[in-house]
Amino acid sequence: MKIDRHDPDPPNRLVKHCFTTKAWRRSIGCVLAMLLIVSSSAAQSSLGQQSPWATESPPSLEADLRPPREDAVPEPRSEQQRVNDQQRAAALIDQVIDRLANGAAFDCKVRQRVRTAGREVLGVGTYLQVGGGSGQFSFQIEMHDGDGKHRLQQISDGRLAWTRTQIAGVVSLSRVDVGWLDEGARTLRRNDRIKPSMMVGGPSEMLDSIRRDYDLKLGKSSLSGRPLLVVIGTLKQSRRDQIGAFSHDGVLPPLFPTRVNVAIAQDDDPEIDFGKGLPVRIEHFSDPIAEPRDAQQDAAQAPKRRQMISLLEFYSIRPVAPPPIQRFRFENQDTEIDFVNETGRYENRFNIRVSAKERQRYR
Repeated sequence: MKIDRHDPDPPNRLVKHCFTTKAWRRSIGCVLAMLLIVSSSAAQSSLGQQSPWATESPPSLEADLRPPREDAVPEPRSEQQRVNDQQRAAALIDQVIDRLANGAAFDCKVRQRVRTAGREVLGVGTYLQVGGGSGQFSFQIEMHDGDGKHRLQQISDGRLAWTRTQIAGVVSLSRVDVGWLDEGARTLRRNDRIKPSMMVGGPSEMLDSIRRDYDLKLGKSSLSGRPLLVVIGTLKQSRRDQIGAFSHDGVLPPLFPTRVNVAIAQDDDPEIDFGKGLPVRIEHFSDPIAEPRDAQQDAAQAPKRRQMISLLEFYSIRPVAPPPIQRFRFENQDTEIDFVNETGRYENRFNIRVSAKERQRYR
């Protein structure tokens, strides 16, 4: 299939995405789609390192996966305190996105644990971020469920961002013309330090979505003695209402994350003098549900606790020399599959409205 990066419309609007009939496998697909907008690409060779399956594991903090009970009475906060908390937490997320987009190049390993349908599935992968204002990154996660594998890949060379998902053997492709988004922003005389292309895909887009969709506040924690800043997010009521409107009963899907914790390194790793301001953990939790201690206990009286949906960990972070741009070119090996052009959706996201004449000039 010949791919025209200037074509704003998908060649086949009727492409359908589907999963296998197994309920728990559908759940994995839902979690991948919701949590990893990057939800990610790059071959192992592009990182110039061995497979992450053959390397050490990140620190395991199983206790962190047991969030506090929700029947505890929270400390009262005034409206002004909530506004101040939101502003401080949003400013920290802005700093992290800026660090990813414009900071020094690095790579790391990724691990994701997903708990769904009464079981836990482990995924591993890699993340390479060039930074320096290039818009170039690659991100991938692969999960094995015992019967097959599910893979999510994203890659961007600063001009085109591609997403490839493979869930239960079903492959889908999408593309965003991020070069045009930046040009459209320049046409509108926007000179923000963080360009639109830097918030399409990867952890940057995930953080941007958290900043927009969640009420935020700041906390502190530590990991292996290393201090962390934690952005704590609770799904905004407006977003809850919007999402619930798509269901027949107005209730959120059970796997939709309504609580997130983003742990950010407060200081450099003393062993390599690097890593300050980078995310190290992103946790997603459900709405609180009752946990009866036994069959006789009334569910209404049982303590409520949020259930972990996904834990995403970034570890073995290390600085690297920026690879050549050729390593971020997407090689389409699924020529029989039509891709979906999602550039228009991101034009809406970044409010990029330009005339046909200005668009033609870019072409």
